[in-house]
Amino acid sequence: MAAEDATVVLRLLIDRRDELGRARTETVSRIHHLLLELIPGGAKKFLTRGQASYLLRTVPPPTGIVAQTRHDLARELIDELTTIDAKIRAADKQLHHLLAAYGSTLTELYGIGPSAAARLLGDIGDIRRFRTSAHFASWNGTAPLEASSGDQRRHRLSRVGNRRINRERLCNPARTA
Repeated sequence: MAAEDATVVLRLLIDRRDELGRARTETVSRIHHLLLELIPGGAKKFLTRGQASYLLRTVPPPTGIVAQTRHDLARELIDELTTIDAKIRAADKQLHHLLAAYGSTLTELYGIGPSAAARLLGDIGDIRRFRTSAHFASWNGTAPLEASSGDQRRHRLSRVGNRRINRERLCNPARTA
């Protein structure tokens, strides 16, 4: 596979992975909302499929059409979450294999997983297109800009450039999962 084709494939796959992540967040939020109505005291915001399933099993048998409908919807959403999680695992595995075939070692860096590496490689493409490291830093928005006032000399990061590359998720290893 040509290098240009590989970067297009990486972009397509990482965009799909990002869509799955958004769908997962929305589904968990909907489950959480339903569990708030079914469980006295509610449920924590960040639920795994197993935790949500356990909580739903501990709910007293629903009485009334409203409680039964909430229970049924929660069960359906938990099943959707199971499917989404399986798709996310498959997408991560596919990205990992494609990155290995591409010859990338980015995932060996602390805080860079398959998603972040694929985003970087897919958006950057051929790194040789940047004449210097300063040109690359300007393109991705990490080149420092002077923000001095009077005797105080300060710098800040640019707010322009490729925002997907410059996002906190890629720049802050503690937030990369």
